[in-house]
Amino acid sequence: MNIKKYLDFRLLGLTGSILLIISQFLSWFSNQSLLCIYIITTSVAIEDSFLYLFPLISGIICLVGTGLIVYKIDYRINSVIINFVGLGFFLIFIFEIVTKEFIYLPTAQIGFYFSIIGSILIFFDILNVLIIKES
Repeated sequence: MNIKKYLDFRLLGLTGSILLIISQFLSWFSNQSLLCIYIITTSVAIEDSFLYLFPLISGIICLVGTGLIVYKIDYRINSVIINFVGLGFFLIFIFEIVTKEFIYLPTAQIGFYFSIIGSILIFFDILNVLIIKES
């Protein structure tokens, strides 16, 4: 049945989005969550501090994109575009912040891994949505 394929990729996107959102509140580097780092850096460098919210923003955007396809299967391409925008925010975060914290990468904790796994799941969700044929 077609419903089995629909459930498979819907759960893949939802899981990836939720992992990205949860990773914001788990410890990343030096036993601090990104939310704590955001609050600390807001007083020092306001322009860089907003970047620490990008995994949360990315997760919410991808959750909306995945929710759109759950709502109606005809919005597949819209969902893919929204998920690409969400992953774009996450890539900006990875290239800007994680490269600055590169020396701490060997001691990265669970939040970092949740975000990487979540973004990979969202990417595979995008591929799944594009591969599935309409009936």
